Order: sequence, then structure tokens, then C-alpha cells
Amino acid sequence: MTWRHWALCLAPWLLLVSCSEGGEDTELLDRIRETEQRVFPQLEAWSDQRVANEAMENDISLLLRDYALYANAHHGDSVANRMLVKRAELLLGRGDAPAAEAQWLDIVEGDADAELMPEALFRVGFIRETQLADTTGAMKAYAEVMRLYPGSAWSVMAADASKWLTFSEKQFIRALEQGAVDSRP
Repeated sequence: MTWRHWALCLAPWLLLVSCSEGGEDTELLDRIRETEQRVFPQLEAWSDQRVANEAMENDISLLLRDYALYANAHHGDSVANRMLVKRAELLLGRGDAPAAEAQWLDIVEGDADAELMPEALFRVGFIRETQLADTTGAMKAYAEVMRLYPGSAWSVMAADASKWLTFSEKQFIRALEQGAVDSRP
């Protein structure tokens, strides 16, 4: 059998395999879309009154799993990065700050697109500051944002956040009092 015969025999098989892989992606993306359509509209109302809703919890768990499945299969893909952002936000909304921080770090370490990278670094610092009470870790993350992305809006916010983190309590009170005096008519 010549190489042409092998190629002709393998071509249909390769086509079948590539179509089935695309089919799995399509099925996964469809499932993600359907679950998002059920979950996202309910998140606002649900966050105001943390009533146990088993169906909602199950849907969120399904989304967390499906986002990870897609991202693991498509490293570096911009859609995968956006799914990881949604995953980090859902984890934080669930109250799992360490997992949310780890997810943002995964986004950073996975070489997210240039547009997402400064936000991801800032969010690592913000979670460390506000949820984990890790001032040193927050300062390091904010410093990285300012060093790597000096002209970005995220860098400006990191500089502001760093400034307030380094204030003593007395300096903070004085700044608030000065702001109140400056804003009087």
C-alpha cells in the first residue's frame, strides 16, 4: 500500500475525529450558555438575600466545573481566559477568596492577553487586601501592576490602593478630616 492509499484511508478517520472534538466543544459551550442563562439573572436577587437554593448552588457548581473544563482544553484562548474570569468571580461570590485569588493567579501565569493581564494582577492584590487581610501580598501585587503596566487605569488604581494601605490610622483620619474641610462650601 502506498502513502497515497494510507492518506486516503486516514483522511475520513481524521475528519471524523476532528468533527467529534469540535462537537464536544460545541456541546460544552452550549451547556455553559444554557447554565449562564439560568444563573446570571438570578445572581442579583440571590446576593441580596442569601437564602439556600440548592438548584442555584448546583448550577453554579456546574458552571465552575465547565469553565475549568473549557479553559483546560483551550489554554491561552481569549474565550478560555474570559471563562476563568467568570470562574474567579463566582468563586469570590461564593465566599471562597483563596480559590478566587488562585484563579486570578492562574490567569496571570497562563499569559493572559495584554488587555486582561493588568486587571488580573490588580484583582490578586485587591483580594489579598480586602478578603485575605494580606497587606504585604497586596502591596506586592499592586507594585507589579504599577511596574509592568505604568500607563494603565489599573496602575492608577493600584497606586491609590497602595497609598491607602501605607497610611497609619492617624494619617487616614487626618486625610478624611482634610477632605471634609476641603469639600465645605
